Amino acid sequence: MSKFQIILIALFAVFIVLGVVAFSLYRGSSKENIAVTVWGDISSEDFNLLLNSTAITQDRTFSINYTAKSTETIDAEFTEALAQGTGPDLLILTQDRLWKNKAKLSLIPYSSISERDFRATFVEEGELFLDAAGIYALPLSLDPMVLYYNRDLLSAAGQAREMRYWDEIYAASSNLSKKDAAGNLVSSVMALGEARNISHAKDILSLFLLQAGTPITSFVNDALDSRIADNFDLPISPGESALDFYTQFSNPTKVYYSWNRSLIDAQTHFTSGDSAYYLGFASELRVLKNKNPILNLGISTVPQSRVSGKTVTFGRLRAVAISRGSLNPSVALALAIKLTSQEVALTLSQILSLPPARRDLLSVKPTDAILPVFYDAALQSRGWLDPDLIATDAIFREAIESITSGRARTVEAINKANREIDALIK
Repeated sequence: MSKFQIILIALFAVFIVLGVVAFSLYRGSSKENIAVTVWGDISSEDFNLLLNSTAITQDRTFSINYTAKSTETIDAEFTEALAQGTGPDLLILTQDRLWKNKAKLSLIPYSSISERDFRATFVEEGELFLDAAGIYALPLSLDPMVLYYNRDLLSAAGQAREMRYWDEIYAASSNLSKKDAAGNLVSSVMALGEARNISHAKDILSLFLLQAGTPITSFVNDALDSRIADNFDLPISPGESALDFYTQFSNPTKVYYSWNRSLIDAQTHFTSGDSAYYLGFASELRVLKNKNPILNLGISTVPQSRVSGKTVTFGRLRAVAISRGSLNPSVALALAIKLTSQEVALTLSQILSLPPARRDLLSVKPTDAILPVFYDAALQSRGWLDPDLIATDAIFREAIESITSGRARTVEAINKANREIDALIK
């Protein structure tokens, strides 16, 4: 071997070594298994199923540390953790907790995700998370309100199908709401009219308000205001009409009287076979079946108003937001985008048995008997920016009970609720 060949081989060997070193340095500096902490109200069991799915495990970019929190304490714990510098990178929250937490969240700029792309990708209710300067959270899944019904009770009353419009409830109540000889209710068309024994009273009233035409709260001149007392150029405000419709079913002087506060809670009344209909969330299906496995249950979208021209239900929209306490917001954003991607969103939907919040996934309906109803309801879902979900629950309850007890007229109750919600916002 000549001296030239020896030198040439030596040079090649040096280049190979340098290449290996460079590749090793590149690999070592690549961002794999970056630790990201996530807090949310999804159970650890369900979220771990997501973390162990191929939709997540095939991507080794992130090392996700998830902590499940109670819906009752998560806001206070989040505030305290931020103050101590120990908050999560991402927070999973529902639309009714956005307003109270928005100062603790980092906006996603429209330069990262355009407003047009957001609106084209996610359901309309997701637009509650939009701001003039950016996006507060990316929608994950929806829990829409639906109508559950007892097929046996409807058949026995000669009703071939479930209600589709609210005005049908008056005729239905004459066959489905029954009293004993003493005048006590023994069966009901539906739990409406009270607050204490209807756990979803605020949500149902929100449904009626949204269907009647009020957004409940909305921005006026860039400031959030309560709108439930606004007339919107109508003779009677939609808020007054909605509250009057809700409370009339607890009035014993009405022929369609069907509920009172002495009855057991609405869900148990339904699963016991004593209510023909039940307004509940999609997520309650498993609970209803567990309470009464032999209940001949039917599910449909909620009834609508014949005059509004809109098809609306109330929905709890779960979304993922970037915490202001995140030390690496760009990585947090990357994981948020990953969690709301088509593959991961579909996997989470299947785990939770809830519809996804992505339009492309909702356009392909499942073939079973139940999920297509949930998918339709997801597209129909609306919500509102709630300044304080616990305080407004008390405000709604007081508005209902002030009417059913005779302490106030409907217009007075609506105006009082409007002032109190405005005070919470301000």
